[in-house]
Amino acid sequence: MTRSVLWFAALAVLAISLHNASAQLDSTIVNRRSSINSTLSSFSNNVVNKVNEYASKFTNLRNDMSWQLRTASETLTSFLSDKQIGDNALLASDVLSAASTTLTSSVSASITISASFSTVSTCVNTKTQASISATFSAFSTAQSQYFNIITTSTSPFLSTCRGRFSNTANDLVNQDADRIQDCLNDENNELSRVNSILNNFITLQKQHYQSLSNHVRYCSGLGSTSSRTEVKAEINACLKGISTYVGPLYKALIEQQFQLVNAMLQLEVVASNNRVKLCINQVNKSYTAMAEAIVPSLNECLQTGQ
Repeated sequence: MTRSVLWFAALAVLAISLHNASAQLDSTIVNRRSSINSTLSSFSNNVVNKVNEYASKFTNLRNDMSWQLRTASETLTSFLSDKQIGDNALLASDVLSAASTTLTSSVSASITISASFSTVSTCVNTKTQASISATFSAFSTAQSQYFNIITTSTSPFLSTCRGRFSNTANDLVNQDADRIQDCLNDENNELSRVNSILNNFITLQKQHYQSLSNHVRYCSGLGSTSSRTEVKAEINACLKGISTYVGPLYKALIEQQFQLVNAMLQLEVVASNNRVKLCINQVNKSYTAMAEAIVPSLNECLQTGQ
């Protein structure tokens, strides 16, 4: 009689202990979902901030260089009506006008492309939620099976195996959530790398626009419409060089750089999305496999003590 009471008492204690372990796992899953959601929110906010930052860089480039081109063009105004210099002054002015038009359209295209980074956060959120739901469900299933096996087992190794596996699902859920958050935080760092690339691009494009503007200023600074004939001839030749050599050179360089940076942005949007999805896939596949391995490992322990 006493032995039976003790056995039932021990069983009751075991049931309470196992129930607590299951409740702890449920609590951990809720808490880690919350922490992942918080990281996802931070990730989304960072993407929005980065998109705004990228757009600001392009907008500042447009505004600063439009001013450079406009003020350079203003230095040609006095030459436009001159019989000796007027034609080439107009052609040089056309070069600056075309450069300004290209700048405006190219910046608009770049801002539109960079805005597509916002699709990354939406895709990542959907992928992450689906992945953690599947993986956490696998751990809940493993924990339930663990409970059923432990409460019905008569193995002489029961105590050892129970202690070894009681917190396994809970610990692995925490590890899985940590790795998911690492995936998101690592991609935040990658988005900062895009910033560095854009900084280099902006610096290079400013140099091109400033050089073109400075060429024009140099020519117009050689003299005036009232200068001697030979000086005016020098001004005329200098301005002709703008439309013949300098303008086409910088046009090609500027257009090439915009094409390259826009291609980079388009590729990076895809790469960013793929990096996060691949990282999350690898993490959850690994931890789903670990969840599925808990019951076979528990059964082996109950059979062999190993």
